[in-house]
Amino acid sequence: MVLLYWQRLLLGDLYADKSLHFYYQQNQKTNLVSIQYKNFNMGAMQGSADWAAQLSFDPCKPKDVLMLTGKDEIKRSWDGYHIESKINLQQGSEVFQKILKQPLTAQTKIDWLGVVHSSLTTPVFEKNDADIQTRIDSMTFKVDAKSKDAQLKILNAKLEIPNMTVSDKLGHLEMREVELETTQGLSSTLDEGKTQLNIASIKRTHRNVQQFGSGEFKDFALLMNTGIDQHTVNFDTQLNINEVVMHKIPTLQKLQMNFNLKGLNKQKVQAFFDLLEKNSEVCVAKEELTPELANRLLSIVNEGFAFESQNNQINLGEGFAKASLSGKVMPSHQSSFASLVKMASSLVEYQANIEYDKQIMKTLMSNYMQQGGKTLSDQELEQILNGMQQAVQAKREGDVLKIGIEYKYGEKKFLN
Repeated sequence: MVLLYWQRLLLGDLYADKSLHFYYQQNQKTNLVSIQYKNFNMGAMQGSADWAAQLSFDPCKPKDVLMLTGKDEIKRSWDGYHIESKINLQQGSEVFQKILKQPLTAQTKIDWLGVVHSSLTTPVFEKNDADIQTRIDSMTFKVDAKSKDAQLKILNAKLEIPNMTVSDKLGHLEMREVELETTQGLSSTLDEGKTQLNIASIKRTHRNVQQFGSGEFKDFALLMNTGIDQHTVNFDTQLNINEVVMHKIPTLQKLQMNFNLKGLNKQKVQAFFDLLEKNSEVCVAKEELTPELANRLLSIVNEGFAFESQNNQINLGEGFAKASLSGKVMPSHQSSFASLVKMASSLVEYQANIEYDKQIMKTLMSNYMQQGGKTLSDQELEQILNGMQQAVQAKREGDVLKIGIEYKYGEKKFLN
């Protein structure tokens, strides 16, 4: 066991040593990012390096850049290398001037396997204008990366914001415990991965609380997955909100929604993202880019794909509603979106299933009638349910109504 431990330690040191030297030899220059390292000096246990970086956020505004300089202090430890970076602003917009009014400190570790773990925490950001006031608590950025094929590949990126508020003449918006994490979109290639946004609370308070705009989303979670095989790409999106509170509206609970695209042509999707990547690095006029993007998107649709949205649900009081959808878009040879829309009825097939119970209708209708100072009787509720059952040919099982719809060859029919 002792021998195995020392073998792992030595192997880890080799990975860390190699990654450290690669880290400081990777001078980069693209249309958007330029990083240069100099004065790299590493002894047996500690060292240092200087660097300068320039970032451009809009290729059509080459003078609108962020320029940073920094100094790294490097220490060797039992678990790899620890790097403390002092970051100074040389040039930047008003926002960066506020964030970097004092030098920032970033922490980086290169572990035994050569994986780079970096984190940076910003000071509180505040901006008070006449019409709008903004405050963002200290933000923490975390990035994991590893060298691959002579490039530093980002594996994971995460942003954490404890609290942020925006106030204007109409009211106050607050978001608590914001976390955005992604393993995709971090390189120019189309990769598998996920992006997740979690927000503990999104609360809007209108200055006149009686206004419709006041309310709160609790435990908001958005997850987007990209799956790739040899020839196709799948995009899956899921939205969950534990509770939705709005003024004069019954509280919605356990909202679950999803929408998935299946079997998209991988080559066509990659071509679309290649064009977006090119546009981010080279200034292209909007009137030139839009038609080309539309053509790339049309070529994806022309290949055909499947779509589905399963097990969507929402609870309202003691009632519930559920819905599912599955279908496909047939392959075609449309030359424009206008012709695609014209032919859509014959290209799309789907089947939908909806069910809801008596209690959710009672809650909705009672709330609506209370706004006008009226009440809903059980007899009136039954009349409403019977009318809805006949209108959409619903099947009733006790207090639950079920609706099945099939759309095919341009015709819709009820399945119950």
